Amino acid sequence: MCREEVVSRLMLILVGVGLLVSGCSNKKPVEPEPDTEYTLTVFMEEAVEGFPPSGSYQYAPDCSVNYGYRALPDFFDLTVTLDEQAIPAEGSVVMDSDHELQATADRRILWRFSTPHSVYYSSAAVGDDGAIYFGSGLYTLDQGWSPGILYALNPDGTLKWSRSIGEALFSPAIGLNGNIFIMDRTYTVYAFSPDGALLWTFHDFSFPGFVKRDMGQRTPAIGTDGTVYVGADGLYALDAANGNRLWHVPRRSNPTKECIASPVIGRDGVIYVVIGQDSLYAIRADGSVKWTFGFAHDHELSFADPTLAADGMIYIPSESYSAGAYVYAINEDGALEWKYRIEDDRYVRASITIGQDGTLYMTTKAGGADRNARLIALSPSGHKQWHYVLEGVHITGDDSYSTPSIGDDGMIYFGAESGYLYALQPDGTLAWKHEVANGVNWSSPAILTDGTLLIGGMGYGENYSGQFTAVLIGSHGYASSPWPRFRCDDKNSGRFRGS
Repeated sequence: MCREEVVSRLMLILVGVGLLVSGCSNKKPVEPEPDTEYTLTVFMEEAVEGFPPSGSYQYAPDCSVNYGYRALPDFFDLTVTLDEQAIPAEGSVVMDSDHELQATADRRILWRFSTPHSVYYSSAAVGDDGAIYFGSGLYTLDQGWSPGILYALNPDGTLKWSRSIGEALFSPAIGLNGNIFIMDRTYTVYAFSPDGALLWTFHDFSFPGFVKRDMGQRTPAIGTDGTVYVGADGLYALDAANGNRLWHVPRRSNPTKECIASPVIGRDGVIYVVIGQDSLYAIRADGSVKWTFGFAHDHELSFADPTLAADGMIYIPSESYSAGAYVYAINEDGALEWKYRIEDDRYVRASITIGQDGTLYMTTKAGGADRNARLIALSPSGHKQWHYVLEGVHITGDDSYSTPSIGDDGMIYFGAESGYLYALQPDGTLAWKHEVANGVNWSSPAILTDGTLLIGGMGYGENYSGQFTAVLIGSHGYASSPWPRFRCDDKNSGRFRGS
């Protein structure tokens, strides 16, 4: 079959390779309508050595779709389907400008909200009124720490308000009365009303040694009485009304180590938090320590929040550069039930979530360019059921710090540094993947009951811009499990379901 014949038989179907819709005039670009066929004329540019050709499809009335290696996405995606004799590299198309093609749009992206700085550490919290809250900011070697901005969006993705505060922000939590609590990389806690008024700040911490402030998750936990719990140089309990300190549990040894993960609250009100990076503490609501559990190996630490199961089990991943990566299962009395070593020592820095049948899900870092990141499924007794290997886009390998979210239909959603949002079936097979950002880092999906998924990431512009994306999915809310997403619920309360 000649090249022209192959080209003329190309059919483009919306599913996965990221492409950018951009205006070809001063008019606003027209978004493609679902289930509508468009005729596209091809414009080609010369290929750069080592990369596929790039170019664009021109379609009526006034828009183009750019394609090429690592192309940029916007409203919809297209995948090129060729016959068996001509399979292109990902993102490239074998064609010339003499041919017309047909495409059918099937839009998955509902809307995007662009930010000047990356939505790097933050996952969305959603209020009772549908308002969406998240923070932005990150650290880069050439620019240092970017300013932190807290955003409040309306359910349709339009800006409600924003507030510039401190430096890079982590995930917000919503209190009992709708107030928003968020921590920045300096461990300052901010409280805002739903209309954006600053209520109070708290920064009464002491770090006598080096503080690793560019990693981990630091989200407040909200007690059933509204008390705000935050980790720093130990665990603090704060009065939600005014930010006054109620009590503080310091680290018992080596106070130079800080909390780089978040506290969670059990059904009996006990707070669980990794303090000093290497010990899990169980602390009662009055500030008394119930027990501590130290990790087994030298230089072993955890970046993740604990996860709580219906039977009282506490799951926590850890890593040690000398001993490898592990998942611990600890009972309510602080005793070890089992420990699972993760093969190839792929570190787990995201938190663990639980499916409706009790299956544990976690994402991993890559082990370098030749060992891609994975999503791993473990049974409640600590036996591996399956794993899924993530696609790597960058030469050094793409990690996943994104905590999986489990939909009401059992689907498993998570992001990766490749920029893909993954949707896996409960048996570990890929349902679909969709490019939603230039990279998804610590941001984890929120699933709304109307079938909208929310996730943040890095943008495609210069200076480490960011974006927050709403995606149409088939799930409508979460699985009826005790811990189906990051921080357990849409408010990021960190509180056990039903407590």
